[in-house]
Amino acid sequence: MADLSALSSVSRVSTFTSGVNDVSSAARTRQYLVGGAQNAQAAQEVQGSFADTMADVVRETAGDLKTAEATSVAAVRGEVSAQKVVEAVMKAELSLKSAVAVRDKVVEAYQEFSRMSI
Repeated sequence: MADLSALSSVSRVSTFTSGVNDVSSAARTRQYLVGGAQNAQAAQEVQGSFADTMADVVRETAGDLKTAEATSVAAVRGEVSAQKVVEAVMKAELSLKSAVAVRDKVVEAYQEFSRMSI
């Protein structure tokens, strides 16, 4: 059961990272095809969708962490088995590691853009 939840978390991150690649390629295409004020508007639309995606990842990670905590508390009360606790904690750990990895990539990309000369 834990393997299936881990696979779904990995597929969410994989889908997210491919979505990031799609957003960046779409932004480059729009940059070349759209000029002036329209270019700024297209960039804001892309930025909004990326921000929404990042917010969703953060919400899912926070939800996984809260679920793991609630499951752990329920186990202390004797309401949940140890297996359920381990599954919830492993899912939360995977989600957190994935979110941190995505954050690191975003920060790295930002630093790379800031080093570019104009």
